[in-house]
Amino acid sequence: MFVLSQIEHNLPMPPHLLNRPLVDAIKAELERLLLDKVVANLGLCVSVYDILSVEGGFIFPGEGCSTYKVSFRLLMFRPFIGEVLVGKISGYDEKGLQ
Repeated sequence: MFVLSQIEHNLPMPPHLLNRPLVDAIKAELERLLLDKVVANLGLCVSVYDILSVEGGFIFPGEGCSTYKVSFRLLMFRPFIGEVLVGKISGYDEKGLQ
C-alpha cells in the first residue's frame, strides 16, 4: 500500500528560499510541488522521505533562480491490484468526497 520511490528532478529554487539551509529549502520546495498530488505511474505523494543527493546550483541564462539536480525518495500511497480499501464517507461537496 505504501512504497518508497526514488526520483531525480531538476529543481529550480526561488530566490526567497536561498536564505535557509539548502537541504531545508529543497525539502520545502519539493513538498510544495509534490505533496498531496498524484504522480503518474507512482501513486499519491504522502511525504518527502529523504534527500539522497544534491548537485549543481547553476543559474541558466534568462532565469532568476538557481537549478539543482536533486535525487530524493518519496513515500507514495499506491494500493495493490485487487486490494480492497474500507472507509466511511464523512461528507461531500462540489470538490469531491471526504
